[in-house]
Amino acid sequence: MTVTDTTPRHGAAARAAGRPPRGAQRIARVLSSRGLGLFSETIVVSLAVAVLALPAVTALPAFAAGAAHFRRHVEGESDSLLELGRDFLRALRRGWLWGVLSAAAFWAIAATLTSPAILEMPGGGVYRWGSGLIGLGIGVVLLRAIAQWRPTASWSALIRSAAEESVRDIPGSFLLLLALGMSGLVVWMFAPLVVLVPGMLVLAARAVVSRAG
Repeated sequence: MTVTDTTPRHGAAARAAGRPPRGAQRIARVLSSRGLGLFSETIVVSLAVAVLALPAVTALPAFAAGAAHFRRHVEGESDSLLELGRDFLRALRRGWLWGVLSAAAFWAIAATLTSPAILEMPGGGVYRWGSGLIGLGIGVVLLRAIAQWRPTASWSALIRSAAEESVRDIPGSFLLLLALGMSGLVVWMFAPLVVLVPGMLVLAARAVVSRAG
């Protein structure tokens, strides 16, 4: 009677050669891949930006520092948290006014969207929708601006260039709108995940700007 060998040939050959099975090799390649490294950097940037943006008026410089950190990481430059902190201070020093203005704009839009009194006004629903669309437009422009930030850049020039690019690059602007929408959906589904939103948005902004470039 013939006994059938049920041992997988690949696994036996790998063990015979002193190597792990192919499945283990594949998992090892995934764990050491560049994609996983980028994912870990996304989490690091999310947490760092979330902490730096706690006062709200510092959110714009914090996002700019996070975008610069991503750029350095991808280009193989120094990407330490210390350098991220230095970028934050540089962005804050030159762009504190834009940080205050952007925070005030988003607080006003958030109040409009959540206030019951707005719906009681004539045309309140239209006003609310209009405010939401304005908020999304501002978000797209600011995401483009933070993705292009450099320590020597002028924030006024960055905002102006980002607004022009938002009109020229409609597909890229749509992708940023999608990123904003997905971020809002993530927070709506599970609020504690809000700490991951900054990294998601910064990564999307860098990807769109790199795609356009």
